[in-house]
Amino acid sequence: MADEANRTAFIELQDRMIETTSKFKQVQNQIRTKEGEKKRAFLTLEELRQVLDDTNTYKSIGMRRHLLSHRNALAHYG
Repeated sequence: MADEANRTAFIELQDRMIETTSKFKQVQNQIRTKEGEKKRAFLTLEELRQVLDDTNTYKSIGMRRHLLSHRNALAHYG
C-alpha cells in the first residue's frame, strides 16, 4: 500500500517536472527572442541617429514600403 502511494506520488512529481521543464524551455526561448529583438531595435535606433533631420524614413511591410515620417519626428523615440 505504501509502495503504491509512493509510486503514485513519484509519477505525479515526474509529470510536474516534465511540464515545468517544458515551460522553462519555452520561457528561455522567449527571452532569447526578445533579446534579439532588443538588439535589432538598438541597432536600428543607432542607424537612425546618423540620418539627417530632413530625411524621410520608410518601413518595409511585405513587398511595399511605407513612409513613416521625417527623422526629426522620430526623435522622441530615442
